[in-house]
Amino acid sequence: MERQLRAEDINFSQALAQEQEKDIRVIKEDKINSFKIGKFIWNMMPFLFAFVTLSALFVGFRLREYAYFTAEKGVGYALGIIGGCMMLALLLYPLRKRYRILSIMGDVRAWFSLHMVLGIVGPVLILFHSNFDLGSTNSNVALFSMLIVSISGVVGRYIYTKIHHGLYGQKIELGQLKNKLHDNQSELTALLHFNPEIRDELFAFVDHVLSPPKGILHSWGRVMSVGIGSRRLIARTRKNIQTGLMEKAQSEQYSKKEIKAKVRKIIKEVRVFLDGACKVVELTFYERMFALWHVLHLPLFFMLVIAAIVHVIAVHWY
Repeated sequence: MERQLRAEDINFSQALAQEQEKDIRVIKEDKINSFKIGKFIWNMMPFLFAFVTLSALFVGFRLREYAYFTAEKGVGYALGIIGGCMMLALLLYPLRKRYRILSIMGDVRAWFSLHMVLGIVGPVLILFHSNFDLGSTNSNVALFSMLIVSISGVVGRYIYTKIHHGLYGQKIELGQLKNKLHDNQSELTALLHFNPEIRDELFAFVDHVLSPPKGILHSWGRVMSVGIGSRRLIARTRKNIQTGLMEKAQSEQYSKKEIKAKVRKIIKEVRVFLDGACKVVELTFYERMFALWHVLHLPLFFMLVIAAIVHVIAVHWY
């Protein structure tokens, strides 16, 4: 009787443990699914924001003839004030980024997100304030200054993503890319020992594209051409490797399967090597472009501030 009770207790404990494990597994799966859903929604937010913004611009432009908003009074006047304050608030992000004493204002990434949102919503409100139409000379100067600054901000955002891991990731370091490229070069040296001509051609191509460019236009041309050159070199390398291995197979008795596997392995390393070279070329170009953009963007913004101040004074005093 006691043995039977003990066996029942053991079975009950085992069943209870299995149920607990099952519950834990279900909870983990629910957390993973919730994380995936949340990540998907977060990744879709920029597209949703862009869709709403473009829809608002389209509707506002199509309805401009009805003059629902006027710049002199009512909602249109309020939109001008709100939009102008948003544009002025864009200065908060560079101030927070530059001065550590302002760390109490919050995380830099949060301010960066707010900076981008304000840089889009502010101009949209100003366009509704102007009813998508031109006015006096001073208002036109302020309007076009705002549009230039907005376009400059979009360009800067694009360049920023080229030199960082995503929009909020760390900056891509040129030294790390070059070190990785050097490691790939060592692996290729070992793989292509049977055909030094191919190896030398690959290394000569990379040395050429990584040589210091003569100027920004030369750097841009190199970015445009390095991908085409890489693809041509890969095709030529594949053909030469197959020929070389076929000749070597006669003496070392390689099978066709072994030759195909070796060709795939070598071409894979060649692709990694040339892709690394392309990344170095692109990063070098976009770093120079980002530095140039910084030099131009700030004066354009202050030009906008001055034009906006002149516009406000002209509207209220004359």
